[in-house]
This record gives sequence, structure tokens and C-alpha cells, in this order.
Amino acid sequence: MNFRVSFPVATILELLVLLGYGYLVLKCPLALTAVTAILAISIMQVVNGIFQSIGSILCEAAFPHVTLVLVICSLMALAVIYFSYRYVIKTFRIRQSISTHYIGLLLLPILFILLVIQHIFMTYGSTIIVNSDGRRIFPNINDWGMLLIQVSAYFCLFAVVFAYRKLEDNFELQTQNALLEQQVNTQTHYMQEVQMRYDQTRAFRHDLKSHFMVLGSLIERTENQKAVAYLNKLDVAKNTFSFPCQTGNMVVDLLLSDKLGLAQQKGIKVECNMTIPSESIIDDMDLCIVFSNAIDNAINACEFVEEKESYIIISAVQKGRFFMIEIENSCNEGHKKGTGTGLGLKNIRAVAEKYNGAVSVDHEVENFKLNVLLLI
Repeated sequence: MNFRVSFPVATILELLVLLGYGYLVLKCPLALTAVTAILAISIMQVVNGIFQSIGSILCEAAFPHVTLVLVICSLMALAVIYFSYRYVIKTFRIRQSISTHYIGLLLLPILFILLVIQHIFMTYGSTIIVNSDGRRIFPNINDWGMLLIQVSAYFCLFAVVFAYRKLEDNFELQTQNALLEQQVNTQTHYMQEVQMRYDQTRAFRHDLKSHFMVLGSLIERTENQKAVAYLNKLDVAKNTFSFPCQTGNMVVDLLLSDKLGLAQQKGIKVECNMTIPSESIIDDMDLCIVFSNAIDNAINACEFVEEKESYIIISAVQKGRFFMIEIENSCNEGHKKGTGTGLGLKNIRAVAEKYNGAVSVDHEVENFKLNVLLLI
């Protein structure tokens, strides 16, 4: 659109159009809309200024082929603007960790560069006028100096954008570390509870001799009903110290007892068949990270499936120096698209990489399989 207004006013109108479209139509946050609108205008004007200076230098050297030079410079400017915009789109593509507070920090340097460009155009004009022999009439400026200023402004713009990307990456990393720390604290709680159960089990076993003496005494006095009742109490007490899934690792047993118990309460059929090697380099905390995240994801997927069809199957086998874990669960096609992504799977991959292993996922229409391979 061509407005018969001054260059700064035209720039303000362009900014208002972009701001209105981004905020009202695309429903973007105001800070993000403002930064990207100013950045879009700044890139366009800086690149046009660069190739205007280049064109001015070449026109004086290539006269009378001025038209050809200007066409080539215009096409090159369009190409640079296109790839610059692609980089900006990639940088500002909406991500879960995007912070409008951090985006707001970009307003000042980008706006400053835009004001500098506006000052240049206001001072020297936006059009170069030459006479019939190709010599400049207006404006009387140093093209090389102006080119250096414009190129510096261009790289300053993208230095700011690059700094923002690094800031966002750091913000995302901090968020992941905070979630991982929270998870580690949870696993530490499991390990403390395991120690408590272990102490209770030792005390129960220590008292078994006394329990047998009481049972023997009741049987000798033919008080069979009291003996059966006492035996039932012992059985109940025994069950409080046992785990539904016996893996050979008390920490994992307690974790699975808690997680699979929650799954059963939700009506999910659970099957567990595995033995964890006693002599391996796998840390208990790492095992908890793998099973905790995998089972949480499995339970979440099963909640989208009819209760009678939901299931979780956990199995593991040792083959030579490798320990292979497979967790299979039901899912539906609608939920399948989002399965296998997120922080949980990232944590599992991190554990696998720690032990020179690998993680693979297998999507099917009604089930999902997670395979974890660890070198033990």
C-alpha cells in the first residue's frame, strides 16, 4: 500500500497493522506481537538500506546499465529478507517454555535499531536521485560508510535474536532440571520408605519364633479356632510387608507396588514379570526414573481407553551383558499422537544413554510399547 505520508508515519502505520493482526487475529501475546512486528519492519528496512547502498555504488561503476543493477539488487534484497524472516519464524515458533518476560527484553535493542534506521532515512531520504550521466545529485553521502552502518545494524538485530534463543534454551533447561530434581526427591522418598519396610520386615521375622510358640500353645490346648484366627492375623501382617511384583530389588518393588496399585484402583489390568540382576552397575535411582516415568505415561494413556480393555504389562530379561525392559500398555488412536514425547521420555533416554543403551517406541492402533536397553 502506498501512503502519501512521511517515511516515519508510514513505518508507524505498518507497525500498527502488524500489531493489530498479530494480537487481534492470531491471538498472540502482546509482547511477542510487538517484538516480531518491530523486528519484521527493522529487517525489511535494514536490508533494503544495505542493497540501496550497494546499488548506488554499482550504479556509478556500471552506468548506463543502471536498471539491470537495480533489478538485481532488488531481487537479492528480497532473497535476504526471505531467509531472514525464516530464521525469525524458527526462533519465535511458539514453544512450551516461551516467556513473555524474556521477550520483552528484546523490545529496547530492536526498537533502538529501528529508530536509528528511521533517523538515517529522515536525514538522508529514502531515494537516490542521479542525473543523465549517472552521477548522484541527492543525497550527498558516503555510500561505503552508510553500507557499513546498515550491515552492522543487520548483524546487531540477529545477535539480539540469537541471544534470545540461548536465553530461552537456558530457561527450558532450568525448567527441566527443576522437574527432574522434584522427581529425584520423590525417588528418594521411595528409597526411605523401602528402608522403613525393610526394618519392619526384620522385626517381624525376629518375632516369628514367638508367634510360632503362641500357635503351638493354642494347638496343644486344642483351641483351633483361636489358632486359625491368630494365623489369619499373621497372614495379614505378612501381606503388609510383601510386594505384588517381586523383582529382587526392594526399591523397585516398592515403586511398582505404589504405581501398579494406583493403576489397579483405576481398573487397569496389571501384569509384571521380571527379575532385576543383583550384580549390575545400574543405580537404584536410575531404575526408579525409568519405571516411574514409563508407568506414569502408561497409566495416563490407559485413562483414554475403556476400563475393560485397559492393561499394563511390564517385563524384563537379561541377555548377556544387556538388560532389556519392555513396558506395554493399551491406548487409543486419539491419544497415540502425543505418546512418547515429553520430559518423562527424555529422562528415560538420559538414563539409557548413561548406560550406553537405547530407547525405542512402537506405536500401534491400540497399544504402545516402550523398550529400554541398558548395558549392565
